[in-house]
Amino acid sequence: MLRRKLDRSLALIRAQMARLNARINALQEQVNGLQGGSSSVIAFLRGKLNTRVTIETTAGSIFGTLIAIGEDHVQIAEPNGSIVIVPFRSFLSVA
Repeated sequence: MLRRKLDRSLALIRAQMARLNARINALQEQVNGLQGGSSSVIAFLRGKLNTRVTIETTAGSIFGTLIAIGEDHVQIAEPNGSIVIVPFRSFLSVA
């Protein structure tokens, strides 16, 4: 009887592990898709180079002139002369 309960518990654990592995794989595919998406963001931002932009980020709004575009970040010159580096992963919107 104890052996049967143990076997059932192990079967449930294996099923849970299989579902978790499937979920992990799905999330990894989403992450891979987002990483590939940065090229479209870069293409969009190139059209705004040396113009004033407002970038909404997870930490707040940043306003200034877009002066450089890197592989995973942009540089903004704020009106007070400060240079801000903003990683793409922090972007919420660009205007």
